[in-house]
Amino acid sequence: MKQKKHRNLMVELAVIVASILALMLLVYFVMVVSFQNGASSMSITMQLAERVTTAVFDDPGQEQIKTVSLMIRYEAHLALFFVVGLVTAFVSMVIFRGYFRIMGVLLSGVACYLMAYYTEYFKQYIDGRHFQMTDVQLNWYGGLAGIACMVISYFMNRLLVKLSG
Repeated sequence: MKQKKHRNLMVELAVIVASILALMLLVYFVMVVSFQNGASSMSITMQLAERVTTAVFDDPGQEQIKTVSLMIRYEAHLALFFVVGLVTAFVSMVIFRGYFRIMGVLLSGVACYLMAYYTEYFKQYIDGRHFQMTDVQLNWYGGLAGIACMVISYFMNRLLVKLSG
């Protein structure tokens, strides 16, 4: 019995360490993507926007390409921080147990907001980039959506376990 408990503790510790490492890798990826210089970031977005508009429209104009480029940038903010919120909430729910999970979820919300704000704030010091509060809001909404999905999936899992048992 004691050996099984020790093995369960080791598995739990391994999950916590792996979760924290995955979160750190994700934060590194967010920083790399966020701190590209302006020309490089805009070039990638415009290439993608041109491909999308030529696939949708027969003869796309510059205004259509710019609009699609803006939509791609907004979706990128939402999607990236959705993953950040999801992973942050997962890590907090693995680390915090019982009623402390509420505190963990709140802390993951704080962490997502701080990351959303400061990734935008520090862009003003990068050549060709600037701070935009709308990007902070998009990051924050994406993070909240990820946290909400993780919390909902947690409660759905608990409900299914209760119903099956």
